[in-house]
Amino acid sequence: MDSPFPSAFSPFSIGPLTVRNRLVALPAGTSMATDGVPTHGDQEHFERLAQGGVGLIVGGATVVHPTTTLRSRKLVEAYIDEVVPALTDKAAAVHRHGAKIIGQLVHLGREFIGGESDSPPSAPSALKTVRDAYPPHELSAEEIEDIVRGWGVSAANLARAGYDGAEIHAAHGYLPAQFMSGATNLRTDSYGGSFENRMRFVDEVVAVMREAMPGHMVLGVRLSAEEEIPGGMDIEDCVRIARHLAASGSVDYFSITHGTRGKYVKDSSHPDAVAVDSAARVRAETGLPVLVGQRIRDVATADHVVRSGKADLVGMARALLADPELPNKSAEGRLAEIRGCLGINQDCRAFDPHLHCAVNAEIGRGRHPGVGVRAATVKDVFVIGGGPAGLEAARVAAGRGHRVTVFEAAAELGGAVRVAAASPHRATIIDVVDYLAGEMRRLKVDVNLGAEIAPDDLAELVDAADHVVVATGSRPGAAPTVGWGPAVVTVDDVLGGRIPAAPGRAVVYDESDGFWPAYSAAEALAARGWDTRVVTPLTALASRVPAESVGPLLGRLGAVGARFHVATGLELPGDDDEVGRLVPVFGGEAVALDADLVVWHRPRTAVDGLARRLGRRDDVSVIGDALTPRRISHAIAEGYRVGAEI
Repeated sequence: MDSPFPSAFSPFSIGPLTVRNRLVALPAGTSMATDGVPTHGDQEHFERLAQGGVGLIVGGATVVHPTTTLRSRKLVEAYIDEVVPALTDKAAAVHRHGAKIIGQLVHLGREFIGGESDSPPSAPSALKTVRDAYPPHELSAEEIEDIVRGWGVSAANLARAGYDGAEIHAAHGYLPAQFMSGATNLRTDSYGGSFENRMRFVDEVVAVMREAMPGHMVLGVRLSAEEEIPGGMDIEDCVRIARHLAASGSVDYFSITHGTRGKYVKDSSHPDAVAVDSAARVRAETGLPVLVGQRIRDVATADHVVRSGKADLVGMARALLADPELPNKSAEGRLAEIRGCLGINQDCRAFDPHLHCAVNAEIGRGRHPGVGVRAATVKDVFVIGGGPAGLEAARVAAGRGHRVTVFEAAAELGGAVRVAAASPHRATIIDVVDYLAGEMRRLKVDVNLGAEIAPDDLAELVDAADHVVVATGSRPGAAPTVGWGPAVVTVDDVLGGRIPAAPGRAVVYDESDGFWPAYSAAEALAARGWDTRVVTPLTALASRVPAESVGPLLGRLGAVGARFHVATGLELPGDDDEVGRLVPVFGGEAVALDADLVVWHRPRTAVDGLARRLGRRDDVSVIGDALTPRRISHAIAEGYRVGAEI
C-alpha cells in the first residue's frame, strides 16, 4: 500500500549513514539510569521507539564529564567504561528493528536539570542564571582541556557500543552555548572576546570527537536558532555559527531548535512547528542536512516540512511518548488510532522519578503483560463514567476481548476534561477524549450517553455484569454562598459561560490548588474584558503549573493587566454591615474587597456515591476522580491497569 506521506517515509542519507525515513525520535532522556548506566527499562523504551517505525533515534540526557553529573546519577554518563555494555545492548535493540541511533552528548555548564550535583556549576564566566541557586565557577584553561577530553572519551564509548553517530548539544543554553554567546562568555583569554575565540571550545570538541569516531559514524550539532532570552543569540548568530562549523568539514548535520532551559519545551499555548523557518535558513546557508523538531505532533506536518525543502529530517519527542507507534500507524493510514500529545508538559517533564506521559501509561512503567492479550475468560464489563479513566479502562478491556458497555450521564464524553479544554490555550486537552471515543467505535464498545445510573438501578446493573468499573469522576468544589455583595461562582461556571455578560471587576481566588483551573478562569475573564485580580493564600503563583508553562501563563495575564496577590486570604461579606476583605496571611493591613464577581476555586470533590454504595468487592473497581480528584495521568494509569487486569 502506498504511504499517504511519501516525503516523510522516503529514505535519506546523512553522509555515510542512510536512514529508512525522515522521522526522528528527538532526545528525551528517560532518567532510567543507575550509577550513570542505563537500566533495562531505558533499553525497552528505546526499543519501543524503534519498533514504532522511526528512521533515527537521538538519545539524550547523556553527560560527558563528572563536573556535570547529578547527585542522583540518573543521567547517562558516557565517559565511564561501565556504560558501554548497556549502550551496546541499546544500540543492538534499536538496530534489530531497522532504525539507527545517535547519542547526543552534553555538558550542562552553569545549568542544573533534575536535581543537585556534588560538583559546582561551571561556565566560561561566573555569571549566575536566574534558573539556579548558585553562581557558576569560572573554568580555568586546564579545566576546559579536561572537559574537552571528556567529550572525546564519550564519543569513543559510543563508537565502542556500535552507535551510528554522535551529536553535540550546543543548544538550550548549555556549556557550548555559554561559550559561544557574548552574553555569557566575558573571558579575555583565547576562549573569549572575538567570535573565533568564543567558537574555540566547540571547535575543540568537534575535533576531539571526530578523532575518536570511526569514519562510518556521523557527527551533528544541535543549535538554538533563537535563545528567546534578553541578550541571547538569535537566528543571525545561529547562521554564523553553523557556517563556521560547516566550513570545518567535520560536521555532517545540524539539529535546529528554539529556546533555552525552561523555554524550549513548548506547551499548547505555542504554535506548532515553531523552528521550521529557522531550520530552512540554516539549511540554505550551510548546504548541510538539517533536522528540525519542536512541537511537531504529526506526520502530515513532517511530510510538508520535507516536501517543501525546509528540512531534511523531522523530529518529535513528546508525540512519540504519547504514541511510539505514530510512524507505523501514519504509514498505514491508521490516523484515527494515533494517541496525540496534549502539549501539557506534565508527566513528561516532572521526572518523578523518571520519564512518564500523561496519556500513555506505558511510558516509564512498561507494558502490562495483560495488554493486547486475549483474556482467558471473556467477561461482560460495565463502565460507569465516560471520562478519561472510564474510557481508558474500556479501551484496554475491549482490546483483550471483553464485552464492554459504557454508561455516561452527560450528553458528551469527557467529564472534567471537557471543562478544562474550554480554557484559553488548552483546547488540545480534548484530544485524549477524541482519541478514546474513536477507540470505542473501533473496538465496538457500546457507549450510552445521557445514561445516568441511579442508586436504585445499581443492584440490577451489578447483577448483569461480570465486572463493574466505577469512574464517575468529580464535581467542582462548592463556592461559598453570601446573602449579598458580589456574585460568587466556580471555575466551571466561568469556563462554561455561566457568568454575567457585561464585564466588571473580578477576583479569582485560588484557595489551595496552585494548578491551572483558577488561572484559566482568570485568563478567560481577562479575555472577556474583566478587570481581573488573582488572589491566593499560597506563597507563590501557579506553583503547581509545569515550569515551562508558568512563565508564559503569567506573562499573558500580566500583558492584559491582571494583578496578583500572593499570601493573601479572602473573606467574603457576612452581615449587612460587613464588607469582604483581602487579608494578608502573614500579617499586615487588610483591604476591602472591590469586586462584582468572585471566582472561588476549591478542590474538586469525588462523585463517589455509587462507589460507597457498592463497597469493596472483587468484581468492582473504582478509578480516577471517583477515588479522589487528581490529574489526567492518574485517570489514564488507573484505567489502563484495571482494563489490563479484569
